[in-house]
Amino acid sequence: MKCNKFYCLFLFFHVAVSTVQAQDTHYNTFQFGARSALMGGAVIGSVNDNTAVFYNPCALGFIDSSNLSINATAYQFDKIRIYNALDQKKDFKSSHFGSVPLLIGGMIPSGIKKLKLGYGMMSPVNFSFKATARIDEKLPIVDEAESPGDEEFIGQSGIDYKLNEFAAGIGGGYKINDQWSVGLTNILTVRSMVLQRATYSRFFLNTAGNPLVSTSFVRNVEYSHIRYVAKIGLNYQSKNFGAGLTFTTPSIGLTGTGTIAVDIIGNHILYNGARNDLLANDRQEKIKANFKSPFSVAGGINWSYQRSSFGIAAQYYGGIEVYDILRAAPAAFVRPASLNSSWGSDDFLRLKTGTKPVFNFAVGYEYLLNRTLVLNASFRTNQSYFDEQARDSPGIKSDFTTWDIYHFTLGGTITRSRSKMSIGILYSTGEDGNRVEDDNLNKPREAIFLQGESFVT
Repeated sequence: MKCNKFYCLFLFFHVAVSTVQAQDTHYNTFQFGARSALMGGAVIGSVNDNTAVFYNPCALGFIDSSNLSINATAYQFDKIRIYNALDQKKDFKSSHFGSVPLLIGGMIPSGIKKLKLGYGMMSPVNFSFKATARIDEKLPIVDEAESPGDEEFIGQSGIDYKLNEFAAGIGGGYKINDQWSVGLTNILTVRSMVLQRATYSRFFLNTAGNPLVSTSFVRNVEYSHIRYVAKIGLNYQSKNFGAGLTFTTPSIGLTGTGTIAVDIIGNHILYNGARNDLLANDRQEKIKANFKSPFSVAGGINWSYQRSSFGIAAQYYGGIEVYDILRAAPAAFVRPASLNSSWGSDDFLRLKTGTKPVFNFAVGYEYLLNRTLVLNASFRTNQSYFDEQARDSPGIKSDFTTWDIYHFTLGGTITRSRSKMSIGILYSTGEDGNRVEDDNLNKPREAIFLQGESFVT
């Protein structure tokens, strides 16, 4: 299966930026601040506005303005297509047009000449996916001795997934001397997720009365969580050169709760050697939620030569072993229990994730065409932290995007009197040709509740 996503974005405001909604397994999708976004985030060595709260808090120490605010909205169209979601030519397709609030921020008077304080609020993740796929075919499902010929089979699967994060940070940069500064930003992030996924399978036996055999598998999960991280930085500045280094701590979970529900129904299904009706169902609320983000290290340099400016930035994110965001307490799950007493709520009602280490980099270029117009171009990578080990463990998997994304940006800034306007276009693309699809219905088998074998496509 291949997964494609592309964005085209146009934005202009008092100070405008170019960005895109973060997907659910990517760190480096969002960029904010006019120059910072057009440079692809390659500004860690020299960021000259209050977006330094998030890029490199040390740079706040070199900002001369006592007050600066940015307030912008991006408009975007994104499209995701998952080929062969159920079987050959049965695809998931999702398209979305919407707006994304980017950044609101400013400076705070500190009363100390060498200490500059700033704040910022943004929405780093705003991802949604909604799609359905259906199959209606005659397939060989039941043994010929019981039901001669192919069975008339109908299957359908749907997913509705929404993930949002809101982050607020307060940072400070202390200017040690004309070349060096240190800084710290405290960041609180509120994360919320809603997942609804359902798969329905039905067929008729080729026997007297054509009895119906059906199964359904419905999963509903939602949670909210608040976490804290600290970003520590060091910055060096000279006339035409800047270098920066930051370290972001692993997250500390503050509070969070969630609800998780699973409903599995089998009617007249061949189970344990006989046709039975089976129900497995539970719903638990106010479960403790725990979402984690790893440590990261970032560095970058920026330098200028005549009318040109260049930037390079790189960031490494650590990995986190597979863990439960939510896990229900043990409870009765299968009814009648005599069909399977080994299945428990704590096995099925659990939301799992994990992250593999990720390395991203960005390069940006800026050219001063004249006194009023600056042109920009940039490229950056956005690797997915999706961990395949999370798929192999029991429970519900919320991580959806498995593909790496590559971002290309072109734009410019026009200066008129005391105002600036930036406009840019961002194109992003990603593909995964080796994705395991769980909801295959091409070869349904009663032994696995009319699901097909998971496959790579």
